[in-house]
Amino acid sequence: MDIQGYRIGHGLLAARLGYEKIDYDNAIKYILPSGHGDSWMIDIHPAPGLCVSNTYFTLHEPCVCVYEFKQPGLWLCSFDCGSVTILERGRRRQKLQQGAHVIVNHGNPVEVTLGEGDFRYTSIWLCAGFMEKYMDSRTFKQPFAITDALDWQNQHYHTPELLMVWEQLKFGIRNAIAPLMYFESKVIEILSLIIRNISYAWYGTRFIKDERPKHLTYHNRKYLQRVKAALDKNIVNPPDIRQLACIAEMGANKLRMVFKSSYGMTITSYVRQEKMNYAMRMLSNDALSIQHIGDYLGYESPSKFTVAFKKVHGFTPSQFRKSFGLYCH
Repeated sequence: MDIQGYRIGHGLLAARLGYEKIDYDNAIKYILPSGHGDSWMIDIHPAPGLCVSNTYFTLHEPCVCVYEFKQPGLWLCSFDCGSVTILERGRRRQKLQQGAHVIVNHGNPVEVTLGEGDFRYTSIWLCAGFMEKYMDSRTFKQPFAITDALDWQNQHYHTPELLMVWEQLKFGIRNAIAPLMYFESKVIEILSLIIRNISYAWYGTRFIKDERPKHLTYHNRKYLQRVKAALDKNIVNPPDIRQLACIAEMGANKLRMVFKSSYGMTITSYVRQEKMNYAMRMLSNDALSIQHIGDYLGYESPSKFTVAFKKVHGFTPSQFRKSFGLYCH
């Protein structure tokens, strides 16, 4: 099993940026030399062919790295911020920004381009050999192949429930004191939840439906996707309905109707959900007060922010911080 590309983790990028390598407990941590700010890349290898990582760094100019993969695999990631372009030989270029992503690698070299700016993300590098060995060791038989992920849709892996698991994984990596089986189990949990969302369509489409109304033309669908992209790009201060209607090239009433038919919720509900996903990421930084986060997201008071957060996630901002041992204020 050739897993060299999956063993490198962030070592190649760290070397390019002049980071120092520190081995501790179960993790490899790369940091900038003293005097260059608080930045890190942390890799943990729970098993051969599996690497989980968390990053917190800033680039002042773009950086390109080429990874040599000789075995198919997956790159799953949850971006707080940052812009990354993935180009696998013989495949279409993919650009990743805030949110959850799943990239399938076919066992070819991959060019990774990181743009200028801040990078905060948690990721999983997973090779086919790891999954085959894991599944062979189970008493149950759950069909799963890396290429299955080619059919996964955004609504299968971009849900508040999965974001919570990503947050748990993020803090586990940062603390690096959990046993290795914890990280392996979190990876399996993420994959299991995605498979569950696919197997039970009604469950996976509670947040965003993949259905398209029959009366929408290709032109309508294309511009509706642009509406969603405009919301995702600036979810804190999203465009108003008139601006969105201009982007969609349809009337405001029709836009409201087709958005709900296509995504299973109103524009207002979608904005609320994604704001609260963004809020969860902000709450990970306990230097920010809950009131400050609520103000930033446009809520008149901490209590209204708390109500909105609990409506989406099922627990309050304070409960979220307490569950990770963060300073609650």
